[in-house]
Amino acid sequence: MLESSFSYFFHTKMTCLLKKNASVFFVFMLFLVSCNNSKKITTSEVSVSSEKTDTLTQDNMPSNADDVVVEESIQNRIYSPSIKSVFLYPQGVELGNPLIHLSSQEKLFLQFDDLSENPKNYYYTYIHCNADWTPSDLLQNEYLEGFFEEPILNYQFSFNTIQNYIHYSTSIPSQSMKPLLSGNYQLIVYEEGQRDNPILSKRFMVLEELVNLLGSVKRATDLNQRNYQHEIDFSIHHLGYEIDNPFGDISVVISQNGRWDNAISGLQPVFVKDQEIVYDYEEENCFDAGNEYRFFEFQSLRYISERLANIDFVNDTNIVVLKTDYPRPFQRYSSLVQDINGRCLVRVQEGSQDQTEADYAIVRFSLPYEHEITHGHLFIFGQISDYGFPSTHQMKYNPTLKQYEGEIYLKQGYYNYEYVLKKHDGQTLNRFIEGTHYQTINDYFIYIYHRPSGEQFDQLIGFKKLTSKDLL
Repeated sequence: MLESSFSYFFHTKMTCLLKKNASVFFVFMLFLVSCNNSKKITTSEVSVSSEKTDTLTQDNMPSNADDVVVEESIQNRIYSPSIKSVFLYPQGVELGNPLIHLSSQEKLFLQFDDLSENPKNYYYTYIHCNADWTPSDLLQNEYLEGFFEEPILNYQFSFNTIQNYIHYSTSIPSQSMKPLLSGNYQLIVYEEGQRDNPILSKRFMVLEELVNLLGSVKRATDLNQRNYQHEIDFSIHHLGYEIDNPFGDISVVISQNGRWDNAISGLQPVFVKDQEIVYDYEEENCFDAGNEYRFFEFQSLRYISERLANIDFVNDTNIVVLKTDYPRPFQRYSSLVQDINGRCLVRVQEGSQDQTEADYAIVRFSLPYEHEITHGHLFIFGQISDYGFPSTHQMKYNPTLKQYEGEIYLKQGYYNYEYVLKKHDGQTLNRFIEGTHYQTINDYFIYIYHRPSGEQFDQLIGFKKLTSKDLL
């Protein structure tokens, strides 16, 4: 794997590496697993059949031979089968966007579980990325102040749980390793001395707010899509900040509910006025509005909550069976369920410390469908899948029962999710199973990047959060 990955890396980064020292080479080696186009990484999948269910630990965790296709840009990834429940959010705001302001006292909070029995010496570092999440050509000493790696010192053992695990946590940035520049960053976690073998990676952003954004979410201008899509119109106001070439120096990215798979990028200004750049399209800036997320919660393993069909305990493993879901592409919109836009929260009812007293369970999903889908694969999607498409979250078709089935090893809590079709050509569709309605309440995040002529990196100079709650 490393050999084939290096071939891609060599052809795309050779010129840059010739100018860098040896330490930087090891930093870029972190990308070999996630930065190669059309390469594959074999991952392990936690999957236990009803005939044989054993306690899941690092040693006896079943494996899966399915491959995960990795895009060229850097993704949120879990590379070790023993790592679970990875979260990165603004300190004190569990449902927040992983973004902090440059040179501020703001912190992000990282936490994850390791199902191993013994503590490990984990370290982390940051990688600066371009607007498209490919690694930038900067040296670490150009974007980091202080050390180039930091240990994760805080860990706790789980208490009174069937599944033993060690919970790790840390706040970033630390006093001894701070970002010097704005932009996109990748947080890489790895065992001591194994920087080329990360266990997880997470995206976050550092903002230096140099421009103001005004924008709105409205129903699509296109009459054919008016009932199904949201249109995001906005303008950049840069009074006192010079932008010489708005068409070549500015990159715009719009994401929906924290997703990156359907993010809109590459928009060019429609109008350029004095100190204002306008992006007012009718089609290019539209998203499928989708549907309100499905949900379930199992904060208790003693009582069956609203969306649960059964809770069982088999061979020292908790089994949670959800009620059968049904496709809803042609159902009318319902606002009875207020979702949290695809996110999830770790919670335990019979305990006081959510992160160390919450247990794990195999959660089983089922979705009736008359025939197997031939033009793509169906995934359980949301923060539950880290907004990606790992093989652990792919549904399998049961021709006997005529339904899709899936099971995921999850920590107790409250979860939003939806079913997304990933077509063989890479396109993702949630309207295929979920439908799409303009009334759906979504959050939209607009990121403005600036690369002045002669610079080597994309600065993140503007950010705006919009919601479709007050739809225009």
